[in-house]
Amino acid sequence: MGFTNFIRNVWSASIEMALQKVLVFQSVANTSYEGQLVNLGDEVTILQIGNPTAKAYTKDSDIAAPEKLNDAASKLKADQAYYFNFAANDVEAVQSKQQVLNQCTQNAAFAFADAVDQYMAGLYAQAGLQLYTNATPVDVTSLNVDDVILEAGEKMSENNIPRAAGRFMIIPEWFYTKMILAGLATKTSNDQLYDNSVITRRHNFDIIVSNNVSKNSSSWDKTRIICGVRGQSFTFAGVINSVEPYRPEKRFEDAVKGLYIFGGKIVRPDKTLVLYADKTAES
Repeated sequence: MGFTNFIRNVWSASIEMALQKVLVFQSVANTSYEGQLVNLGDEVTILQIGNPTAKAYTKDSDIAAPEKLNDAASKLKADQAYYFNFAANDVEAVQSKQQVLNQCTQNAAFAFADAVDQYMAGLYAQAGLQLYTNATPVDVTSLNVDDVILEAGEKMSENNIPRAAGRFMIIPEWFYTKMILAGLATKTSNDQLYDNSVITRRHNFDIIVSNNVSKNSSSWDKTRIICGVRGQSFTFAGVINSVEPYRPEKRFEDAVKGLYIFGGKIVRPDKTLVLYADKTAES
């Protein structure tokens, strides 16, 4: 079966939709620059407006020269690229082959999403605020998990990040388990039970669970939990650069290959906190 009716935009849109469904870190990022990055290596300059200073005024005295509010700029570069390339043999039934190709396209989208998530989680070192350290992370159990969340919120408030600004905290499953245990252990008729879904809310944080939270090892020591503000801490842009059907020269089969490029960074370190935590056994 040839791809005589192949429509590039239809396949590309399908992949983009799947990415939006499964990405975690992208969901809290500013994605308004996606249309401006097209090719690998493209850059977009992001202007950042500072806060004007309130100065005391003295009657009959000259005021200071005007401040430059747009004196900060950051560049977002599409410097990451991943591709897929798969084929279905002509021996397979026509309908089965089309189903295989469609499913493989969806699977490729999940693979791209996972790569993006891991990359964004690895940007924790760009955070401007820190709670505990990589060398001395906090030991988290069900007894202190709520205190740790409160500490993170306190640290952000001390740095003038409003509670109502859309705070988020991206945690691993083990941290969420500690939250559930703490909620069940301390439940009274007036207590709020922790939600048993992927996302819940606690102390002004949207709690989001991801298996791609950065860690030091498979035992989850030195977990790097990122806290920030939706649409401000992260900036992300990704695009399906190319999707091409083709007939491999030496095979009786149809194939599809695609290229996905993206870039991401923490553009507001002053609104982003990394919490270093260790998964600790319950006593």
